[in-house]
Amino acid sequence: MKEQAQFISLDEIVKTLFIDEGKSSEHEYLRYFNMGLRGLKELTFDVIRQVKTAVLTLDSKNTVRLPSDYVSYINIAAAGANGEMQYLGRKNRLPLIEGVSGSAGSESTDPPVFTDNTPGDGLWGRYGYGGGGNANGYYRENHDARTIEFGDVTGTIVLEYISDGSTGLTGEQIKVHAFAEEALRAFIYWKSIQRKRAINMGEKTMAQQEYYNQKRLAVARMKSFNKAEALQTSRKAFKQSPKL
Repeated sequence: MKEQAQFISLDEIVKTLFIDEGKSSEHEYLRYFNMGLRGLKELTFDVIRQVKTAVLTLDSKNTVRLPSDYVSYINIAAAGANGEMQYLGRKNRLPLIEGVSGSAGSESTDPPVFTDNTPGDGLWGRYGYGGGGNANGYYRENHDARTIEFGDVTGTIVLEYISDGSTGLTGEQIKVHAFAEEALRAFIYWKSIQRKRAINMGEKTMAQQEYYNQKRLAVARMKSFNKAEALQTSRKAFKQSPKL
């Protein structure tokens, strides 16, 4: 589990901005909070890549429904009879199924399965998964139905995915990685003055540039952090398979 000290709540960031700017109204708080949500989603896509693991149940059509905060998958596997992870292959020619309604299952921010699969700089590898054909089975993603459909696959499905970081959460539950805190603060400030006629264009441009500067810094910090984790992973056995 990641240390809680690595994260700060969106609520705390907004309240700190309020103190800095001398604001106090509930209306302004909600406005800033909503701008923070927009900024968090942008940073989640480009910088943070918050990872979750969901344990999903196949329905009668061999389909699972994606979690509500799902953005894209990292790994998809079936849990074997002995708890071993059987990595599945993507096959876009699998026929799409109409009117599916699979189970979204349970979700966790603690990755209990793919702990040896480390993010960063294009290193989202299929741990324990070789190239060529896949004897474990195949899947395809149905974007319109927000499902994943499987071929000849049985057992529980384990999905490691990138979350949007906020869907289904409220208030203090919404967390921001400490490396992205300043970027999010800069985003909120930029958006808060973007349409104010009393603010001159020079200040608006500076605020926008500060956001992009902080975003680049956050990217660099996350890459450094993730490369260190990836190096630890690369020193382990190449074909080792994580257990449930």
